[in-house]
Amino acid sequence: MTTKILCVADGTITPSMMSDMLVLEKLGAEVTIVEDTDMATIADVTDRMGLIERDGIDAAPRCPALVDSCADADIIVVHVASINREVIEKAKNLKLAAVLRGGIENADTAALAERGIPLINAPWRSANAVADFTVGMMIAENKNIARSHKLLMDGVWCKKYSNQSHIRDMRKCTVGLVGVGNIGSRVAKRLVGFESRVITYDPYASAEQVAAMGIEPVDSLEDLLSQSDFVSLHMRISDATHHMMNADTLALMKPTAYLINTARADLVDEDALASALANHQIGGAAIDVYASEPLAEGHPYLGLENITLTSHLAGTSADTMQTSVEIGVDQLERYLTGEPLQTLCE
Repeated sequence: MTTKILCVADGTITPSMMSDMLVLEKLGAEVTIVEDTDMATIADVTDRMGLIERDGIDAAPRCPALVDSCADADIIVVHVASINREVIEKAKNLKLAAVLRGGIENADTAALAERGIPLINAPWRSANAVADFTVGMMIAENKNIARSHKLLMDGVWCKKYSNQSHIRDMRKCTVGLVGVGNIGSRVAKRLVGFESRVITYDPYASAEQVAAMGIEPVDSLEDLLSQSDFVSLHMRISDATHHMMNADTLALMKPTAYLINTARADLVDEDALASALANHQIGGAAIDVYASEPLAEGHPYLGLENITLTSHLAGTSADTMQTSVEIGVDQLERYLTGEPLQTLCE
């Protein structure tokens, strides 16, 4: 029996990229590609991801091309289009759902579970890009790279900054990674070349996994915060991690330490961080994600001198989207040939 695979392209995973899925036809699949024209640009896609992460899948508009084509699909593959309850109920033959991104917020996991439909994703699709960016943010904030550039463009030659007394060599620094999954583990690998001491707190990683990475585990978040010169966040959002960096936890950091967030905005209480920076309670911060994007005029971060801000760029790479499709193709080949799936979302 032919397995019918419906793929939804958009402005970032384009129809041309998604056409790599056609290789699955050699395994007896029938591949159909449609396009979500509501997400024609990178900005559209980024805005949609932010909307879903903040407000949930029901806040996102339906994708007409997906809804209209899903009735007889055995497998649905999307990037940011929503596999919502409407789609799941209409797709009577659905046996597997795939989201070609690290998060799975645009899939209604409860509705899939009710039908017993497994979900796969592309968890390491942007891991290398984000890991590169994260280390870059550490260096940029510590060494005042972005600030110096901005001042020079404004005609100011500056040789002394607010962190002058604690500009450090990376080999002398302890970097605390909160989470050592697909991204955190890659950050750790990059820091080896800088000779940094790397410690981690990750309640979801076993001692054996951490040891295999050559990273030093600590017993608690509190231990990590008190020891680290850089605190870099690499956790997903949950009830346990929402605002994990707040007034109380920020107070545990060294007064010379930097907070780096290239993960999820809601890991950090923005007001608490702005206050800690304004009062020089910590040394600085480098932030790529925000509770509301783009940043509104008057946001408390914008008046600070000890923060490096970027516009949700960490995962940006010419390679990320193609890698997403490559992961998807590999997992669907496994599915079609009866091999275990590596990216199954539990």
